[in-house]
Amino acid sequence: MKTIIIVEDEFRIRRGLSNLVNKVDMGCKVIGEAENGFEGLKMIRDLECDIVITDIRMPKMDGLEMIEKAKKMGAVCSFVILSGYADFEYARRGMHLGVKEYLLKPVMISDVKELLLKLTIKKNETPAGHLENVQYSRMVSEMVAMMEESYGMRLGLDVFSEKFRLTPEYISNLFGKETGMTFSNYLKKIRIEKAKELILTTDMKIYEIACSVGYPDQKYFSKVFKEYTGASAKQFAIDSRKEERRSAGD
Repeated sequence: MKTIIIVEDEFRIRRGLSNLVNKVDMGCKVIGEAENGFEGLKMIRDLECDIVITDIRMPKMDGLEMIEKAKKMGAVCSFVILSGYADFEYARRGMHLGVKEYLLKPVMISDVKELLLKLTIKKNETPAGHLENVQYSRMVSEMVAMMEESYGMRLGLDVFSEKFRLTPEYISNLFGKETGMTFSNYLKKIRIEKAKELILTTDMKIYEIACSVGYPDQKYFSKVFKEYTGASAKQFAIDSRKEERRSAGD
């Protein structure tokens, strides 16, 4: 979970941006809001955040002075300048301070999504980001192991969200990147493959197999099974037995 501080003297803009960050739900959390550069600098020092989004023109200390002082203090967070068209010359000064990302007022939800995605990719290219990627890979491996072992139980993203203390949406994105499949399709694959195995190796009834692989509703199980295999569970069982007899006759 990446942490964000927002520094903006207008309460409406500050709170609106904070709400947008939470709404896009991309694994980021606003941990502090400041109304001027002086307060922002104190928060940067005390909270050690990952990202600072700051306005430029503010009372007591402007955003550029705050960024300069923060860097002198050794802050390693990413700085984003929140600017309007009239602030363009100020924004150019920000480039000399190493600021590479900007948000243009009025801020739209698509702008926030694009910014956070860009900053996430950049962080993952650093050594710290590499370590984080390794941790996420292990997390997804743990999810897969749990799915393969407990496929008959109720398993949803909410279960793993609570376990790893990340939002379901964030976990879903991570899982997709690591496996190339959505969480639901991966779980479906595990369950139906196990169901096929049980049909081939046991005398269990279809409804018993459905329950044992996590589908208490037999009609829904039959629908999913047919979507996955191209045949109903009953037809799959009949075809499999025919094939067995044919092989035995040979």
